[in-house]
Amino acid sequence: MSSEKPRYDAGAIEAARQAAWLEGGAFETPTPAEGQAGVYVKPSSPFTSGNLHMGHVRDYAIGDVYARFRRARGDAVLFGFGFDAFGLPAEMAAIEHRVPPADWVARCGERMLTQMKRLGFSFDYDRVFYSSDEEQYRWSQWLFLTLLDAGLIYRDDATVDWCDTCRTTLAALQVEDGRCWRCHDEVRLTRRPTWFLRIGPHLEENDRRLADLTDWDELSLSTQRFILGRTDGVELDLEGLDGPALTVFTPHGDSLGEARFVLLSPRHPEIERWASEPAARKQLDELRSGGWERSARDAASVPLIDTGASVAAPAGDGQLPVFVSPLVDARYGPTAVLGIPAVDEADEALGRRMPRSPGEPAAGAPRVDAGVREAKRYRAFDFSVSRQRYWGTPIPIVHCERCGAVPVPAEELPVHLPRDVEPTGEGNPLAERSDFVDAPCPRCGEPAKRETDTLDCHFDALWLWIPAAVPPQDRAEAMFTHPELKRWLPAERLVAGADSGSFVFDQRVVTKALREIGPLSFLADGEPFAGCLFHEMVLAGGRKMSKHLGNVVNPDELVERHGADTVRLAVLYAAGPAKALNWNDGALRFASRFLNNVWEYSLDRFAAVAEAPEDEEAEADTRFMRDRLRKWCDSGLARITADLEQLQMHKAVRNVTRLFERIQDYEKRVVKRRGELSREDMEALAAALVLLARVLAPLAPHLAEQLLLASGREDGPELVGPWPDRAPAPEPAAPGPVDA
Repeated sequence: MSSEKPRYDAGAIEAARQAAWLEGGAFETPTPAEGQAGVYVKPSSPFTSGNLHMGHVRDYAIGDVYARFRRARGDAVLFGFGFDAFGLPAEMAAIEHRVPPADWVARCGERMLTQMKRLGFSFDYDRVFYSSDEEQYRWSQWLFLTLLDAGLIYRDDATVDWCDTCRTTLAALQVEDGRCWRCHDEVRLTRRPTWFLRIGPHLEENDRRLADLTDWDELSLSTQRFILGRTDGVELDLEGLDGPALTVFTPHGDSLGEARFVLLSPRHPEIERWASEPAARKQLDELRSGGWERSARDAASVPLIDTGASVAAPAGDGQLPVFVSPLVDARYGPTAVLGIPAVDEADEALGRRMPRSPGEPAAGAPRVDAGVREAKRYRAFDFSVSRQRYWGTPIPIVHCERCGAVPVPAEELPVHLPRDVEPTGEGNPLAERSDFVDAPCPRCGEPAKRETDTLDCHFDALWLWIPAAVPPQDRAEAMFTHPELKRWLPAERLVAGADSGSFVFDQRVVTKALREIGPLSFLADGEPFAGCLFHEMVLAGGRKMSKHLGNVVNPDELVERHGADTVRLAVLYAAGPAKALNWNDGALRFASRFLNNVWEYSLDRFAAVAEAPEDEEAEADTRFMRDRLRKWCDSGLARITADLEQLQMHKAVRNVTRLFERIQDYEKRVVKRRGELSREDMEALAAALVLLARVLAPLAPHLAEQLLLASGREDGPELVGPWPDRAPAPEPAAPGPVDA
């Protein structure tokens, strides 16, 4: 064997392989052939922040490995990608850099795509989209109108932060210690009309369907359960002393006789009837105007309003006073609950603060006419989808003095967002643009005003799993009706950060709504994702990476120093998806050492095959070792395949390294027995190294493909070849030792 070790030049190898992929259209989305599975791997859609961070690298590395693995398995793979380009982060960055947000988004997107390509992520880059493109946000407007028509979008008052100096509403992240992020003056809370998405009609199905999501990992399922906030218990109807009965809930069905009061959510559908006394109504209005937002959230200090009303107790002849508290929302949603201090700590704390004495019903079993029945409540509730900001999808509503809020006809979409605005953070730029605001009423034709709120980027995200499944040239006219949707949906696998739980929950809600409305009727289960994997964040020194803490790791610097394959392998190796990845140089050192060893060892052995002597006696003597090598290869292949199927990439990396160790061990054993490898021994070793390169290809694709070229394979689509079922078949067993 040659004593000269070939050098591993990651930069040159990766540039060459990426050029070959581009020239060969390696990642273009194919049309599934007859009997071929269509596999849509959906990554998260990042904000156009300007640079990838290590969380992005982790996310896209996992998805890329899976996409490459499924291509090797013979599946037609769509690995689509798009930017969540609207929203406050982009607008604030544009203000900081004094450029229009549209220019900032274009600059950031181009930068981030360059980083992705350099890392070898196998996206179909021809299908990349930006949520801020007109052909995209037209469909956010269409979705708004469709859900509005179905009664799932409505307008109501909501409490918002307002800065008098800047004349604008503020998002939560723009309020720092009660002051405006821009002018540093104090902000105040005010009420203003806001658009909401109604999720209540689909909460129970979202809950019920969780049991059928067998390809979702436990972390993703747990986020869905947490957002639902389901509580099981009983409900019953308590007779009102001066009017209709009130349906109340409790998780303590065996302690009904211990009930001492009733709590109503401020958002209870019958709240106006129960809080009808002037003093209670005044307190309720104050609460809605921000008292809850500015108050503590614990039971010892949460707002508590006495309605003055009472209901009959569920046992005995007593009465229970009725109070209002937002603590109900935080625990059970917009409902009414029994307060049972004897068994509930929060109720005990509230009971000590009651402005009038809690009830003292006589102990006893619930009355038969109470109608106790099993029930459940969900903490999840409707949320606001509009923001008083510039950089977002214009809401397709025109406000007319005669007709009220009138939807813009679908054929007039999109309502264009002026792109030449350079916001300052002061005022509402759209409200100051007469060329945007002034419009005729679509119903009566009289002069009217457009809605100047824009849709929150969370609303755009409700359907951002769809565009990649539609050919770019067809998106303008057939986004929700294109026949390819049936080929790719539901997405076979979503890979996203654990903080994406609320996005996914609401995507599941909207998918079910569109199934019922019609466009997605072919998704019988109403699920956008057949499988889902959530991963935890990347930390540095045990803390979240942030510019403020000065612990951000720059992926570009890592790639420049170590190469893309090393960075990819280090991120995949360092921790399982369900665990936070505490980044350190140890993972990089491991990955670098491993790839360099594989490179040098493999190239040396490939070159030595032709020089190995033919020796019939040696070949017969070591046949059992070659058989053992094949068994090791079969076993390693089976483990790696199972790991990749389950997206446990950290386990796959470890099993690849173990396979390499086995291959090296085989050579050591043969040399120990015979002094050198015969031609057949060396050919078996080379075949095992080819197998190693093929299973390494999804994880470290540049190096693996270059090794396959060095082994004698021709460049092209079949370089990696189909995913192996097993190592080469063993030769017939020959007499000889059975151990080594």
